[in-house]
Amino acid sequence: MTATLPWARATIPAPHGPGRRRSASELERIAREAAIRLADAPADEVLAWAASTFGRSLAVACSMAADTVVPHLVARHLPGVDVLFLQTGYHFPETIGTRDALEVSADIHLVDVWPVLTVPEQDAEFGVRLHDRDASQCCAMRKVEPINRELASYEAWVTGLRREDSVLRADTPLVEWDSAHQMVKINPIAAWSFDDLLDYASRHGVPVNMLLSDGYPSIGCAPCTRPVAPGEDPRAGRWAGLAKSECGLHVTDTHPEEDAVTTTTTTRTLSHLRELEAEGIHIIREAVSELERPVLLFSGGKDSIVMLHLAIKAFWPAPVPFPVMHVDTGHNFPEVLAYRDATVSRHGLRLVVASVQDYIDDGRLLERADGTRNPLQTQPLLDAIAEHRFDAVFGGGRRDEEKARAKERVVSLRDEFGQWDPRNQRPELWTLYNPRHRPGEHVRVFPLSNWTELDVWRYIEAEGIELPDLYYAHDREVFQRDGMWLAVGDVTAPRPGEEVVTRRVRYRTVGDMSCTGAVESDAADVTDVIVEVAATRITERGATRADDRLTEAAMEDRKKEGYF
Repeated sequence: MTATLPWARATIPAPHGPGRRRSASELERIAREAAIRLADAPADEVLAWAASTFGRSLAVACSMAADTVVPHLVARHLPGVDVLFLQTGYHFPETIGTRDALEVSADIHLVDVWPVLTVPEQDAEFGVRLHDRDASQCCAMRKVEPINRELASYEAWVTGLRREDSVLRADTPLVEWDSAHQMVKINPIAAWSFDDLLDYASRHGVPVNMLLSDGYPSIGCAPCTRPVAPGEDPRAGRWAGLAKSECGLHVTDTHPEEDAVTTTTTTRTLSHLRELEAEGIHIIREAVSELERPVLLFSGGKDSIVMLHLAIKAFWPAPVPFPVMHVDTGHNFPEVLAYRDATVSRHGLRLVVASVQDYIDDGRLLERADGTRNPLQTQPLLDAIAEHRFDAVFGGGRRDEEKARAKERVVSLRDEFGQWDPRNQRPELWTLYNPRHRPGEHVRVFPLSNWTELDVWRYIEAEGIELPDLYYAHDREVFQRDGMWLAVGDVTAPRPGEEVVTRRVRYRTVGDMSCTGAVESDAADVTDVIVEVAATRITERGATRADDRLTEAAMEDRKKEGYF
């Protein structure tokens, strides 16, 4: 029996397992008992148990590398077993050739699993070579969503995970409970070496990918896989140069990229970063479910970029269900505006711009004597909120940035004038948030409240998030004022006596060019930045934001007036 999906352009064999699927609690009990009983069993014993326990509700996932031995092993105990192969559209020709050879040489039922979008359709919607710009998003669409959809009709799946592949897989059990898919996961060759694989393939005539002999011990999509140098981790060729080592297929309660994961053969807990991620996504979803017209403040700075990343995750694969808003002072860094526009286009977002320059041009605001426009953002922000009737405004504020922000609740009420009263805040016990408000009022929502600057950077590394280049070390013409390096530009000219020099600098936070200073740094990539941030003892706003230095309570005064 076959099922034809219009977007796949192909006929996809439907699973032929039994109609009744056991409950998750029953399957979890089976997995936990087997994990103990079969902890050191040989692969054949594990698979004999799997075949008798699950029958046609058992599937094998195969990447068509050296793991082709796994379908062959399973077929000895369950002839005609379903073998799932992800047709990503980006495979090496050798991988497709291995797939074709395995189909005719082993007693299996090959199931081609297709993404919702073809490669041309994805290119049209998200831009060509998405894998170069956002590998995680590409994997999510072309691998994770399709396999999740396909696995839903089975009770158990068999993988080719091996402990020697990487440190992250070193504790892989032979049988485990896969809570992400609510099914049993079986890794029969977890203890095998690479030589064991090749020896089995040779003795039983199992086809393996020819790229294995060309320096590819781990084979994925062609654009994201390179040969591995002698002595490198076997998976070092996957997503080389990115803070990514897994596509997401083998994630359960946590992301395997994290070092701080507590793992046993039966339980897995969230790392600190994933706890923060889960909390942020929960906050965003709660606000959207409770309120009618939310908006996300997006400046193109690192915190708003991470916040938008969480929002995309919160509703994936559906689009973000609210617009993004930027209060444009007219003094923004060009790199940040370019990043903002590219991001809006890439994700199909609706952008609302509140322009300070418009207010100056028509006389509603006057230029400040000190030349900075950051304090002038408040009125355009409040007017845009009123005009669009936004009742929840997401912001990237964090409590570690500045003492006024440390007083803020996750969900913070603003009165009918957009003002904040630090003495009138609601309790937030047991992570319960109250966004209720009267007509004319609104709430500000801070999904990153409990994050630190170091958390943000570690998350950027873990997710492979792209940032504007000015966050990394680069050579720039600057001059020193009030202990800060300000960039030379149209709105920031040196005064008499202020010498212009070229320094290697980067920006820790991004505001107006007229009030945001750079720090001298050689941190040219995210790893270097993390080392640098971990060693610093002053927050990014305290170090490089002139607008926070106007008075001791400058930020709190502006927040009371309606500033974010």
